[in-house]
Amino acid sequence: MPFLILDGEDPAEFECLLTELTKEHMPWGPDEEDAVLTLAKCLWRKQRHQVFLAVRAKSARYNPRHEAYDEHYALLAFMKLLQQMKDAHELERILHGAPRHLAHHLNEHCPRSKYKSAKAWIKAVRTEVLNVFLPAVMRLGPPCDEIRMLYAAAVLTDDVVARELELERKLDAMFDAALDRLARLKAAKRSITLQDRRRFHRALEGSRDPAK
Repeated sequence: MPFLILDGEDPAEFECLLTELTKEHMPWGPDEEDAVLTLAKCLWRKQRHQVFLAVRAKSARYNPRHEAYDEHYALLAFMKLLQQMKDAHELERILHGAPRHLAHHLNEHCPRSKYKSAKAWIKAVRTEVLNVFLPAVMRLGPPCDEIRMLYAAAVLTDDVVARELELERKLDAMFDAALDRLARLKAAKRSITLQDRRRFHRALEGSRDPAK
């Protein structure tokens, strides 16, 4: 179907949604199928926007330059990455985006030049985070519900919520218009008698027959 599926989205999920809507509305002909496709696209875009909001909220928790930055959450995620990491270039990239105080401490106490292999360097960084930074964060524990709500409010600002509501309003209007169009098409086709259909098909077949 002619619809853009973004990286990270599953084309099979969109096809499944389209199939369910097709079963529900039983389109006949390309005009009705197009209306059902519009229904599927509207629902998909609403779901996609919610995924985008969730990703932005999660990204903000990692970003030390964002108001929603959560040091407890970010450090645990950083430690998890270190446990899986094997490539020095990947560690360099992560350190470049890490909080300034964390990156400065690790570069000072565990400089890359001090270690012969990437494995030894990653292990030293992991040990430093585990012994120096993680205990302090674990003592404080995760932020309370009030702080977490403040983090959420820093991502879901009034402007973001207003844009979300406006997008939903437009998509709902498009959905309703496509549904009305589908109903009108079905009604128009029901008004055509069986005799009219047969006459049309005979005329069409006659126009294709060179002997006539």
